Amino acid sequence: MRLFDTTFIIDLVNGDPGAARLAKTVDEEESFAAISVITVHEYLLGVHLAYTGPKEIQDQLEKARRDMIPYQTIPLTAEIVEESSKVQAQMQRRGETPGLNDLYIASTALTLKLALVTRNAQDFRRIPGLKIETY
Repeated sequence: MRLFDTTFIIDLVNGDPGAARLAKTVDEEESFAAISVITVHEYLLGVHLAYTGPKEIQDQLEKARRDMIPYQTIPLTAEIVEESSKVQAQMQRRGETPGLNDLYIASTALTLKLALVTRNAQDFRRIPGLKIETY
């Protein structure tokens, strides 16, 4: 069971061979593939930043929503936020400042005991106990 980071969704849509191979494997072997609601936010934010015309934005938002259909969207829950506060405190004690979006995504994976699939492993390696899978 895996939680997919925003980078995976972007890479899959853009035809990245590694992302495509992993998506095929997941389709064949797993029934559970998820994204955080934070990934939804980041992906839709990218649409709003990349396009300017109202019609173009609307069309691209519809496409982006279709891109995310195969994945169960996991909301932020009190349990996930509690985990994120614990992880953030651990990191800050070490003098590190985690990005809030990455912190929430990682805490979702930790709480649900899922591997996090990402191209940007370096963004997540500092988070204790997180299982990371790259492609």
